[in-house]
Amino acid sequence: MQIKKRNQCNLLVLSVLVSVLYSCAQIEKKEQANVVDEVTAQNTERAITERMDQLVRDATAKGEQAVQFLASDLFIKAADAGLRGDSKAAAYILKFVYDLKPNDSYVAKKYAVELIRSGQLNEANIILEKLHKDLPKDTTISLILAGVATALDDANSAQKIYKEILVYEPSNEEACVFLSKSLALRKEYKKAVSLLNKCEKGQKNAIFSYYKGKIAVTEKNFHQAALFFKEALKIDPEYYQAVNALGIYYEEKGDYKKVDKLYRDFLDKNPSSYSVLSRYVNFLFDRGRITEVIPFAERLSSVDPSDLNLKVRLGVLYTDVKKYDEAIGVFKEILDAVPNSDKVLYYLGSLYQQTGKYESAVEFFNKIESSSPLFVESSLQVAHILNILAMKDHHVGSQVSFNRLQDYVKERSKEKSELNVEMNLVLAGFYENVSKLDKAIATVEAVRGKEQYSEGHDYYLAALYEKNNQFLKARSVIESVLSVNPNNPHALNFLGYSLLERGIELDKAFAYISKAVELKPDDGYIRDSLGWYYFKTGNLKKAYSEIKKAKELVKDDPVITKHLAMVYKEMKNYAKAKSLYVEALKICKEDSEKAEVIKELEVLETMRMPASVR
Repeated sequence: MQIKKRNQCNLLVLSVLVSVLYSCAQIEKKEQANVVDEVTAQNTERAITERMDQLVRDATAKGEQAVQFLASDLFIKAADAGLRGDSKAAAYILKFVYDLKPNDSYVAKKYAVELIRSGQLNEANIILEKLHKDLPKDTTISLILAGVATALDDANSAQKIYKEILVYEPSNEEACVFLSKSLALRKEYKKAVSLLNKCEKGQKNAIFSYYKGKIAVTEKNFHQAALFFKEALKIDPEYYQAVNALGIYYEEKGDYKKVDKLYRDFLDKNPSSYSVLSRYVNFLFDRGRITEVIPFAERLSSVDPSDLNLKVRLGVLYTDVKKYDEAIGVFKEILDAVPNSDKVLYYLGSLYQQTGKYESAVEFFNKIESSSPLFVESSLQVAHILNILAMKDHHVGSQVSFNRLQDYVKERSKEKSELNVEMNLVLAGFYENVSKLDKAIATVEAVRGKEQYSEGHDYYLAALYEKNNQFLKARSVIESVLSVNPNNPHALNFLGYSLLERGIELDKAFAYISKAVELKPDDGYIRDSLGWYYFKTGNLKKAYSEIKKAKELVKDDPVITKHLAMVYKEMKNYAKAKSLYVEALKICKEDSEKAEVIKELEVLETMRMPASVR
């Protein structure tokens, strides 16, 4: 009775010690920089070890019953640590179980395995060598010992053990394969293949042909390797390793038809093979075969729903083919797993933005924290959305969304200084679109000279001045850009085009634009300016040549499209002119632009009517 009470007391102490040990392990994992804490942790662990050693000595002195009692309790705690994935703690506790029961092969094997899992290979090797000596024909122990020897770069010992296994168990697959791999690592390829041939006799096992193929690959004999992989598949049509290896061979040869047939034939019979599915999805994805890859990626995701990277790729695929609802569904699944992922929140905001579900887009963009690198971009997207909503409200005479936009711009500009300029540019864009040019100009002028203000913003300010008939101010801004870089093609083009639109100093306009073309000949906007000069000066042939070239370079610009329509109109090709006017109308963003195109269309229709009905 006294022994039992004393043991219970010891176990209570042990539970406290194990808890302290676990805390020490947590301290160690965090790798704290404070030296005092490290020394304290080491001293605590040393004290625990001394106390545990004392418990082992006390139990041993008391006899088998005490040993069994303590060993059982420790083993349960070690098993729990192992299940939690804490192999270091499991190995630590099992050391004391092993001290209590040094001749228990099961305990020794368990201890060795936890040592291996926690990276303590030399310690595991000592335990396994003793076990191997006591149980020389225990194949499991022999294979583990050989594996540890290989990991410790002791190839001779590993080979010796594998050969011993094959003496008393000639058909042992693992020993044969691992010995052949060990021989191949030492470039003894003929011996490795000869061993595999020997092991293969009397057996129908695809693994031997597969490894012969792997050795042939190492020898760079790829054709022979392919034959071995095919042989493996004849033996076992479901041997996916051979399918993948053969697929890589065909891919490297560039024989994509064979790759397709190989993977598809295998997946028809084995639709849930994760390895081959994964390989085929990557193959299709790398080649941009978006439509084809989706059903396979869907299947792969259903096989392994925990693969978040695959889900992201699937969401991107859905987006690429405009399956927005499916993309949103996938990214919401990912968000359930990683609720604070800024990338996923941004994807969802963008998807809702593309589908016109603006309030949902704003909701997800606004969930991105200010510390995220995506915070600035997501804030700008919200501002653009609020701008769209403000424009819609403006058309029906409401100020609600504009007030919301204005408040948002003020709030975010204060929160992040780098947002100040871009946010105010969005606000200026709203004023421009509703023809409040003075306010648009004042908004841009207020942020001019700030850190984030750039040359591109000066172009916008100059364009606003032009629209507001403040030509001297526009010219002054662009000349300030040219003072820094006299060969700036965009600034030269701006000045030239401005003169053209006003119909003054055409020689100077031509000089500016010609220099811009010389500096940047493949810029469609600059080419359009040159064509517009020729149009204005009556040279239709050259106007047509330059503006057509501009349209080829910039396919979706309403001004260039309208200019080409006007050239066709002057050439009396009214059908082509009408087609281009309609195209321009579709891509116009501003109401003022649309009004100009509609006016041109009306004039064109009048010109096409017979004189009798005009």
